[in-house]
Amino acid sequence: MTSPAPSVRPAPPLPTCAPAQIGPCAHCRQPTHRYGHGGNPLCPVCLAEVEAARAQK
Repeated sequence: MTSPAPSVRPAPPLPTCAPAQIGPCAHCRQPTHRYGHGGNPLCPVCLAEVEAARAQK
């Protein structure tokens, strides 16, 4: 069995919030502003993919 090909997705931007508000993206596990005011369980890249898929329906 071969290992999977590396991902060609762009890396999400580094979070600009307080370090205590940073956590892993629920999908890709990259650091993102996950906790506190304005936090989201998905990084901007994953969130854009979800929104694009939602718009196609």
